[in-house]
Amino acid sequence: MKNLVIIFAFLMVLRPAFPFLEYALDYEYISTVLCENKDKPQLNCNGKCYLMQALADASEKESTQKKKSTMSSIELLPFIIEVNELSIPIVFAEETQVTFSFYPNLSARETATGLFRPPIV
Repeated sequence: MKNLVIIFAFLMVLRPAFPFLEYALDYEYISTVLCENKDKPQLNCNGKCYLMQALADASEKESTQKKKSTMSSIELLPFIIEVNELSIPIVFAEETQVTFSFYPNLSARETATGLFRPPIV
């Protein structure tokens, strides 16, 4: 398994070089059949036009794959929760309220004047 991962990573690193490898291996076929400038031997193209076209296609595929990988698609699926009403009688016990006879009279002004005093020079 580890070897497969290493081979896959190696192929991904060398992927941009595949058009060059194809050009080197099929040089005669590309220069005689696939070359766009085979009618003009003075240009000495020898299939380089095909190589440039293959490189442009590979670059375009790579850029579109990068765009697809950076764009994430979020699917919004409906989420439905069915709530069944339960008829449970709720009984409240009577509680007596305790009232306090003394509440401290804290106003904001009294608290602020005690804490914040002007500096003494």
